[in-house]
Amino acid sequence: MKRPVFAFEAELLTDAPFDHIAGRLRREGPQAFKSLGALSAWAIPEDDSGRLVCRWERMIGGAEESGSLTLAPDAKGAHLRLEGRMRGWPAFLLFGLLRWRTDRLLDRFVEEL
Repeated sequence: MKRPVFAFEAELLTDAPFDHIAGRLRREGPQAFKSLGALSAWAIPEDDSGRLVCRWERMIGGAEESGSLTLAPDAKGAHLRLEGRMRGWPAFLLFGLLRWRTDRLLDRFVEEL
């Protein structure tokens, strides 16, 4: 039997300098930002053609959650893109809670800058 998959994504352009955000994430990781605390299990940030990509993968409540936060330089500051997915039957229950958390995740992240 197939397992359901739910996906989420969000994008935001901020006037915060790319170098400031990327530098903090490289030095301190997601722990540097209260809004990213739940994503503390991500891999070391990767440089990808001038962009910084932070990936995570974890089990939560019996469902698999994975995703990435991508920071790209922009003339006005930094372009942020959050993508993720949740797989498994418990995701029906969890996705409502996590959707609430991820809907404003980028907004809360920018407030901390």
